[in-house]
Amino acid sequence: MKLITEWYAPLARETGPVAHAKVSELLMQFNAQSENYSPDALEAVLELDRLIAVQHQQLCEQYLLNTRMPKALEAQLRAQILGYGRQILAAYQRFMGFDPDDSSAAAIRIMLPVVIARMMHYLTEFALWQYYRHFLPDEMFWRNANQLFAYAEQHHIDAVPVQLFGEERSTTIHDLYLSLLMVSTLTSGNLAIRQIRFAYQLSLLTSRYMALGQDYEGNASFMVNLSAGQPPARLRDAMPKGQVRVWSTADLIDQLTSWVSVFESGSVPSELKAIMAAGVDAGLLRYLCREWSVRPYLYERAQRVRVDSQQIEVAQRFAQLHKLVREQEEKAREDTRRAGGSDENFDTADEVRIYGFVTSRRRERQVVPLQQQKEQFPFWDVDNRSETGLGLSLSAQGNEWVALGTLLGFRQRGDSDWSLGVVRRLQRPGQDKLYLGVHILTSRPVAAALRHEEGRTVDPATPAEMVWNQGEIALFVPLLREGRKLNTVLISIGTYAMGKQYQMVARGKVFLISLGRVVEKGTDWCQAEVELIKTLS
Repeated sequence: MKLITEWYAPLARETGPVAHAKVSELLMQFNAQSENYSPDALEAVLELDRLIAVQHQQLCEQYLLNTRMPKALEAQLRAQILGYGRQILAAYQRFMGFDPDDSSAAAIRIMLPVVIARMMHYLTEFALWQYYRHFLPDEMFWRNANQLFAYAEQHHIDAVPVQLFGEERSTTIHDLYLSLLMVSTLTSGNLAIRQIRFAYQLSLLTSRYMALGQDYEGNASFMVNLSAGQPPARLRDAMPKGQVRVWSTADLIDQLTSWVSVFESGSVPSELKAIMAAGVDAGLLRYLCREWSVRPYLYERAQRVRVDSQQIEVAQRFAQLHKLVREQEEKAREDTRRAGGSDENFDTADEVRIYGFVTSRRRERQVVPLQQQKEQFPFWDVDNRSETGLGLSLSAQGNEWVALGTLLGFRQRGDSDWSLGVVRRLQRPGQDKLYLGVHILTSRPVAAALRHEEGRTVDPATPAEMVWNQGEIALFVPLLREGRKLNTVLISIGTYAMGKQYQMVARGKVFLISLGRVVEKGTDWCQAEVELIKTLS
């Protein structure tokens, strides 16, 4: 162990990625050597892992906090993190098959609790990286994780307190395994990376409220079969054969419910401040209460209808969607004029759709040259649809940009009108396939522009595609919430400020508005409530 410390001392002065990579190379060389089960070798591996733990964690944080990292750098960083996990797991695995009759067995057995705890830690890290990218760990992963806990349980070390990397707070193999099981139940594909990470940290923090056992008659909520290569599942009437373990979430839900109340009062629970992150709020805790409820929670969803041989044309990017919507409006107005009629009926219908922003002033005609050549957008297969959403299947190749919270424009093949939706669910049923759940925001968006109320012009640095009608682009969308119709607007996230007043131009009319609270937020856009102050002439 002294040799490892001396070898690492100059390495510690290197930058994080360089030192981390050199430690991975050393472990790779160690794993390629002939078998060596000596206690000294195990101590050296444990110490090396402890020394690099801080830098390894920093690399993970760098990845998680940088949501706009270039794809090449993202893939490189992810490969480096997961590569280290594979090497350290392989190194620890070498000592699991030690001869119990050997003279060194007693010394190795003393270190087993921390060895298995760290193995469970790195197995969980691998699973989390799968969940971050909406993949699921395979059967071999679950067979390894379940058998590792079964081994610890068999040797009565699953509840032995250990300090994973020398921290003050101790944990156990039981708590680490249970936390892995809890986060693995959140695989419906509608949590962002930071929310998944928070859920895992929360499960570690609250693991004391749950315990794995064999009491099938109690109010157990979930089960896992240690002799199978499967993740945990809801407890059913018929118990499978094998080493089945069950646990209840009743006490956990009581604690989460009390924290929800604190959030809703405008405060952050003191116990959660250390793990708070963007995207964590009362809504996320309520979601976890439903997913981890003692009994399965019955969601009230709009009825889904299977769809065969139907495709939709899909567009992205806020500026592109605004362009398509305003071209759609201009074409409708032009078609009315070409038919020899007045556009008064078209205008009147528009006024009704602008959620109560009705004036008696007739619209000024705006003739804008129509697009000469139709732009090409991809077509995705519709798997199912409901009154409020779509289920879509598409190829993963070429669609790497799709993420939770992505704003989409879509229309059926042959239609002219664009609808708006948000990606609520993302799953990867295979390496080459994506499945999306898209919530429909509106089927009749309205193109608008926001001008500064003080009369200031748009910042010259603003990209040209974000400017229209002497203002910053915006889109009206209807929002029906709890039976109440709200005025909302989609805008660039940099445009938003609570209570900020703008002159809003829509359909040739001008209104003085004030931005209210944010209803929803994407990476570069947000949906905010709108208060109409007055109509301007």
